[in-house]
Amino acid sequence: MKNNLSLFSLGLSLGLLGQSVEVVPTTENYGSNGIVYNNSLFFSKSGILLKFDGTSITGLPVPMYNNQPVEGKLDGSMFVYNNKLCYSYDYIHNTSHLFEYLNQDYFITYDGATQNVFLNPDFVFSYRGIQIGDNGSEYEPVLYQGKLILKGADSSPRVGQAYILPPVSHIYSFDGQSLTKINNLNINNSTPSWHDQKLGDWALVFNNELYFCYATGTTPISSDRIAKFDGTNITVLDGKSPYKGGIFNLNNALYFKLMYTTQSTPGAPWVYYHLANYTPATNTLSYFFTQPYNAGWSQFKPIIDNSQAYTIIDNKLSIFDGTGETQINKVAVTDKGIIGRPVLFGNNIYFQYQDSNNKYLLGKYSAGSISLVPNLSTSDTGIGMSFIEFNGNLFFIYTSGSVNYLAKYDGQNMIVMQNPDNGQGVQDSKFVIYGNDLYFPYKNAAGIVNLAKYGTTVLSTNEAVKETGVSVFKEGSGFSIVSKTEKIAKIEVLDASGRKILNAKTNAQKYSFEIGTHGVFIVNVSLNNGKVSTLKVRN
Repeated sequence: MKNNLSLFSLGLSLGLLGQSVEVVPTTENYGSNGIVYNNSLFFSKSGILLKFDGTSITGLPVPMYNNQPVEGKLDGSMFVYNNKLCYSYDYIHNTSHLFEYLNQDYFITYDGATQNVFLNPDFVFSYRGIQIGDNGSEYEPVLYQGKLILKGADSSPRVGQAYILPPVSHIYSFDGQSLTKINNLNINNSTPSWHDQKLGDWALVFNNELYFCYATGTTPISSDRIAKFDGTNITVLDGKSPYKGGIFNLNNALYFKLMYTTQSTPGAPWVYYHLANYTPATNTLSYFFTQPYNAGWSQFKPIIDNSQAYTIIDNKLSIFDGTGETQINKVAVTDKGIIGRPVLFGNNIYFQYQDSNNKYLLGKYSAGSISLVPNLSTSDTGIGMSFIEFNGNLFFIYTSGSVNYLAKYDGQNMIVMQNPDNGQGVQDSKFVIYGNDLYFPYKNAAGIVNLAKYGTTVLSTNEAVKETGVSVFKEGSGFSIVSKTEKIAKIEVLDASGRKILNAKTNAQKYSFEIGTHGVFIVNVSLNNGKVSTLKVRN
């Protein structure tokens, strides 16, 4: 495997700050679904919900329903609604449709003390049932009229039909007390029909109505349509033109990506529009952005900045002000162009950009044109598509060879951080900010996904921190040891060779110190109750 780390800006500049990528102990089989709630980081491990307070990890009790433990596992992402953590909990007896009647689907809320379990009666016969997604996926919930709108699949058999029927999607509302299935259009209990919905980047509440993607037909082919829900009924706005998502509100007007085709006169060339405006008062559609028939689509919602929408059409940045549009040319006509979700960082727009050599670069739009931040080696695959702003920098993954690294960009330079082992590395998935640290999935040398972090909090090297409540933080030019309960009696610091470079006595719950040299050091913390914690710091 080719390794280009010698070309990277690695290690020393970050080591001086005590910042590096570290794997959080005992988080193997991390569900890549971390979320901050009630001052803690919640996530699943092997389908079990866990809570991390920055020092220790604790597991929540098995959920109970009718005084019986719920069999199953946490599936998908989590969401906060009415100050409660919400998640789906599925029991799958068998993935075959023949055994669907044994499956069960639960929707659970957690208020910081109690898990409230709701059995979904419409999903008892379904595979997976309600699903919760994030980052704009079609399963990302939407808040509408004070209720949580969710997507799920109901494959219970219809009248006269066997269990082999494919799942039928519905949207559901949850008011904190009960789940309600919203009926699909044109249900025929004797004839199978395809129904599907998409939320996330396809959904938006506008003028007290929920707009979303609705598909129906005999097959799931080219049937996505724009529809609206008024709290009672679903109405399809355009039954012919494919809906492509990217819905937005600009200056109190509703817009979305719609492929509308027309001819000025019979026999004239077809014209293809890619953006539509809907006026509810008159129930009319108007169209913008003429494009070639084979133009590429992106479902991402646009960035709204200074009364303009920055959206992606045909892999180009397209700027729309409500009356006219401007498309920004690619850097080279042979490039694929913009393929990732754009983000606003500082005063500029950034995105994942694919060139003609299938390399992925950090693209930047500023002052009317696009420029590219070069990869650190021309042979590197380049950047990922997930971005997050943290501590004044833009973070993403960077791929060299077959290994993914955490990278950051400060507006001028790109810096790539070294991995803690020789595994596949940082996964291009969900980033979460908790406290002074950035958390993300990391696949280690054994091929197992763990929770990893980058920031100023230094993790312990063993389980003692769980018992003692001792943690270490980067503070100024030195470090601080903090004990949550017992007072600290003694601090010992050893270098990599085992040489003792600090031996201090104290009688306080916080002790600060500095280390004059660079490297990795072991800190032994003795408490007044006799317990000892061993921690690792990088200076």
